[in-house]
Amino acid sequence: MRYDTTIKELLLDRPELLLRLLVGEQVKVSRVLTTELPKVENLRPDLLFELVDDRIVHLELQAQPVIFFGHRMLGYRQRIWEAYRRVPLQIVLWLGKGPVRVADGISEPGLNYSYPVVNLQEVDTTVLLESPFLEDNLLGMLGKLVDYRPALAKLLRRIAEMEPRKKQSWLAKLVILSGLRGLVPAVKEEIDRMPIEIDIMENEWLAEIFHQGEAKGLEQGMVKGRTDSARGILARQLEKRFGPLPAELTLKIEAADLETLERWSLRLIDSKTAQETLEQS
Repeated sequence: MRYDTTIKELLLDRPELLLRLLVGEQVKVSRVLTTELPKVENLRPDLLFELVDDRIVHLELQAQPVIFFGHRMLGYRQRIWEAYRRVPLQIVLWLGKGPVRVADGISEPGLNYSYPVVNLQEVDTTVLLESPFLEDNLLGMLGKLVDYRPALAKLLRRIAEMEPRKKQSWLAKLVILSGLRGLVPAVKEEIDRMPIEIDIMENEWLAEIFHQGEAKGLEQGMVKGRTDSARGILARQLEKRFGPLPAELTLKIEAADLETLERWSLRLIDSKTAQETLEQS
C-alpha cells in the first residue's frame, strides 16, 4: 500500500519522536536494521530500529484487519531473534479508521503471547505537529486531533514555500496519509484557499491520487474481500481435518494470493497432511 511505503520513508528519516510516544520514554536510535530475515518466504517486518542501549524495536504498521495476526507477529519475533539474538520490543501501530481490528497476542493451550497495539488516532501527537521537521508533522496528522484544518493549513504553507521538485514530493506524502483519515477533500479545499498556488496537475501521479476512479477502488476491494474470505475458509478446513495449524503454515496462508489459495483448497481433497496441501508446486 502507498501509505505503508510513505510512513516507512518518514520513519526511516526521523523515527525518534514517534518512538518516544510509543515506548513511553526518551529513546535514541543507533541504526536502522535490515528487515530481511531468514527462512520464511514473504515474512518481513515493517521497521526494525536498534537503540543505543542495544534494544531492538520492531514497529509493525497496520490499517486493515488480518487473520492469524498474532501468529504473524510471533513469527516475526522468532526470526528477529534468529537474526540478531535479541528479543525485540514489538509494537503494532494501528493506522486505520475506527477501533483496532487486529489481535494483540495469542492465548491458546500452552501459549500466552502479547504485544501492545497502539491506536494512533487516540495518541496526542501535539509534539509531532510542533516539531520543526516535516516528517514528524505528517505523522502527527494521523493522531488525536479535534480540528485537522489548522494543522493542514500550516503544513501546506510550509510545502508551498519549497522548490518545485520537493514541493510535489511532500504534497504527495501529505495526500497519501490524508487518505487514511478521509481528509483528501479537506486538503483540496485548503489548497484552493491558499494565496500561493500549488498546481496538483504538475505531477501526473499526484493528480491520479486526487482523481482515482470509484470503479477501480470497488474492484480492488472485491478482490481483497475474496482473498480474505478464501484464507479464512482454507484455514478452518485445514484445522477441521488436520487439527491446529503450526505458525509457519498460518503464515504461508496469510502470505498467499487468491489464485494460490484456490489451488490449495482444491488440493485439500486428496492431501494427507496440512503441509502437503500447502506445497508450492
